[in-house]
Amino acid sequence: MVHKILTIAIAATLLTSCSRIQNDRTEDGRTIVTLWTSWAGTEREGIDSVVADFNASQGAIYVRSLNITDPQTKIMLATAGGNPPDIAIMNNQFIAPYAENNALTPLDGLCQSAGITADQFVPTFWETANYRGRTWAIPLTCSVTTLHYNKKIFREVGYDRPPKTLEELERINDLITQKREDGSIARIGHFPLEPGWWRPEWSNWFGMGSYDGENRMLYQEEGWQKAAQWLASYNQRFGKDELIKLRSGFGRFSSPQNPLFDGKVAMVLQGIWMNRFIETFAPDDFEYGCAPFPASQNAEIPYFAIADCDEAVIPKGADHVEEAFTFLRYLLEQGGLEKLALAHGKLTSLKNVSPDFYDDHDHPYLQVHIDIANSGYAKARPQIAQYQNYFTDTNEAANSILYGLVTPEEGLAQIQSRQQKALDKKQLRWSRVEENYQELWQEQIDAH
Repeated sequence: MVHKILTIAIAATLLTSCSRIQNDRTEDGRTIVTLWTSWAGTEREGIDSVVADFNASQGAIYVRSLNITDPQTKIMLATAGGNPPDIAIMNNQFIAPYAENNALTPLDGLCQSAGITADQFVPTFWETANYRGRTWAIPLTCSVTTLHYNKKIFREVGYDRPPKTLEELERINDLITQKREDGSIARIGHFPLEPGWWRPEWSNWFGMGSYDGENRMLYQEEGWQKAAQWLASYNQRFGKDELIKLRSGFGRFSSPQNPLFDGKVAMVLQGIWMNRFIETFAPDDFEYGCAPFPASQNAEIPYFAIADCDEAVIPKGADHVEEAFTFLRYLLEQGGLEKLALAHGKLTSLKNVSPDFYDDHDHPYLQVHIDIANSGYAKARPQIAQYQNYFTDTNEAANSILYGLVTPEEGLAQIQSRQQKALDKKQLRWSRVEENYQELWQEQIDAH
């Protein structure tokens, strides 16, 4: 039985290898470049359209786009197995883990040869593509978070503008919140767990993130202390059970029962893509505004925003590095990248956009997002090798503090201990492999 399984495995490997060789070129002799992405719907239509334009523009390379689920896991597995795609699309938060696992091709030499430089990009978006002194990706379509607020509800409580500080946001929150006779919450102004996608980053609105970028986690510094006290204030003001009951009544995000659309929540932190969901699922008379999500009045910054990018990478061991980068250069041309961004309803990573981009974009608050992206107050989530562990652990800590399951002091002490140990472990590993990795990466850069 073991022999049979081994034989099947060897045969499968040989078939895979032969398949790669046989499918290396089209019938007319063009090199096939494989592109993996998890984009679906209009986002998939956007990349398919740009790929079709590229394939029609020349006769040497043919890009074949494949849709996959769970790209971060599958790209790593394919790379470890020696059968990666030539290009993969991933979110910027995965650049650090992939780079430290030596799973990406450094692009510094290719960028230099192509004349691609940092000053062509919005700085915060370009930063997401760089780690450990190397360039690992090409930032494509991008987003920054903003405050989305229900204008009708704001007018109902006497406000015709968004809050200017986090403290004012909470005063509006209290004005908007309504309770039923039994004490349950019918409507709330703001709830940090809706949608809750950026819980690990709330300390930034109080002037400091979770990681110093080198060797220290910052959960017991002033920024997180104030953020934890703010989170805990929700349990103290509204009650744990009432908040849990409120949240359990929220409808599905991509539906008319989204709590922002049906009036259960009046303010949320969201990205530029939210407009597409509003157009699709919100009632016709829904009125919303978009503004910077304000920082605390003591934070020494007026607001903060989280910058996110979809990044194009060339996995380690890709068969057609030069050809893959030729397509990435095409993607970075203004026309191609703007076409993709318009299909996604997002920003481009480039500093300069054409007048047509403004005219054709369907977001009513496009300029708000562009201004925030260029403000210096928009930053990516931390580039940290244990990102998934950091994200999950901090999420759980934020939940526990908000619901009053632990005190702010207890929650922060626990998360500081766990995440500092995780960081120390990653940094120790890096210290052991850094010299060899940097030499290897430099050889790859010089080869291109």
